[in-house]
Amino acid sequence: MKIKNPKVTLADEARNGVEEDVRSGFLDWLFQFSVTGDDGELYSVGGSILSLALEKLDVVSMNWTKGKGHVEQLTNSIYKLGRFPGMQFERLLRKPQGTLTIQKEENKVVVTCGDEYRVECFEDNSWHLVLDSLDGVYKADLYHRPQGYPLWYGREEPSYLTQHSITYGYNWVGDVEGSLFIEGKEVKVKGLGIRERYVAVDSSAAELGGWEDWGWVSFNEIHASLYDMRLGMKDFSIYDLQTRKYYPEGKMTIGHEDWAFVREYDGFVPTVYKIRIEVEDGVYEVKAHVCNVTTWGVTYKVPDYPVATLTFDKVEGSFLFKDGTVKELTGGRGVLSVRQWHAYPNILPRELYNDDVKEGERFDTL
Repeated sequence: MKIKNPKVTLADEARNGVEEDVRSGFLDWLFQFSVTGDDGELYSVGGSILSLALEKLDVVSMNWTKGKGHVEQLTNSIYKLGRFPGMQFERLLRKPQGTLTIQKEENKVVVTCGDEYRVECFEDNSWHLVLDSLDGVYKADLYHRPQGYPLWYGREEPSYLTQHSITYGYNWVGDVEGSLFIEGKEVKVKGLGIRERYVAVDSSAAELGGWEDWGWVSFNEIHASLYDMRLGMKDFSIYDLQTRKYYPEGKMTIGHEDWAFVREYDGFVPTVYKIRIEVEDGVYEVKAHVCNVTTWGVTYKVPDYPVATLTFDKVEGSFLFKDGTVKELTGGRGVLSVRQWHAYPNILPRELYNDDVKEGERFDTL
């Protein structure tokens, strides 16, 4: 979405309401980072504070996972199976409404939800996040530093995902560094990631058109985030760190390839993404390979509308300028969340659910 003045202010960071009638509104301070540790491992780290008006709850969510999996072709089958590390730590804390606090100071906004989650939002647009499970199992101390401008959902005017799903806020890709403390052991990390400031009124997964992609795929030279409602809204933001050009408008297409069944998700996910975004100065193209799949959200289990987070390892990209010049992109990373409007029916072949090699007739009764 193009905004007259896309600069993020502390007022945006502290926004906690909307003018519209809040039937099931919520707001959040969320992040999803892809970082490499000084131990050589690829980590996907996430968390959020959610304030849920209808449920009268404030919710803290934190998680991390590391490592890479693979996809294998099942013997004597048309299906592929994704074997991934999955989630390795997750914590969900439900707190009474009012636990979340927003403190406005002269040069920053401080948001807390109990002792477990703290976000300091500074005037230079950086965030300092401190998450702590308080039992010695997990702590994160991370800085997120974006450049340019974000993908705006809405500011003075809202974004309508559907007729009644009204949204304000932004998501923004930036550089990430800091430390994770896992069972007391410190791992220094560095990479890229997205953060989100979000105020919404109502939501309906069934209206999203059967598929939704939300997240980011970025490089050392270009930061980009995207939102694609398969049968509805398509939005993105690209910021070229070298030319300092900001692209909030254009045409985006996303291809999903090499689908594999993931047992923990109880469904199929694409394991290769091909993204093409046409903007005024050229074309941004990305090919990204999934290395891990985790269930996502405030439940961490497969809901009626399955949601998963896909972490990429091998990410290739380029920007083709209109004059024919090609900028090859380096250091690619990315994380996307996908949502489907209903779970798969339980009529899938048993080979997807167990490791026994079938013998005899290939088309046995299911």
